[in-house]
Parts: sequence; C-alpha cells; structure tokens
Amino acid sequence: MPDVDAALARVVPLGGEATSGANDMPWGQRVAHVRDPDGNAVNLTQQL
Repeated sequence: MPDVDAALARVVPLGGEATSGANDMPWGQRVAHVRDPDGNAVNLTQQL
C-alpha cells in the first residue's frame, strides 16, 4: 500500500474501525491495524 496514513483516514468513513494508529516498525514498514465493516481484522502496511 503506498500510503497507510491516507488509507487509515478512510477506514471510519467507510464503516470500519481503526484499532490502532499508524506506527513505524523497526523492520522498515509503517503499519496500522483496522477492522472492516464485517469485523475482520486487517493490517495496512507500507514499505518505508
């Protein structure tokens, strides 16, 4: 995904839930955890 922060901003307006903010991981990825409208857990991941 090219921009985790932009995708994260769209989660709630589209009926999902942001369960964490975006964080930079030491292995070179930016990651956010969300739930889709059906309650499925989804990780948004971007290479840094």
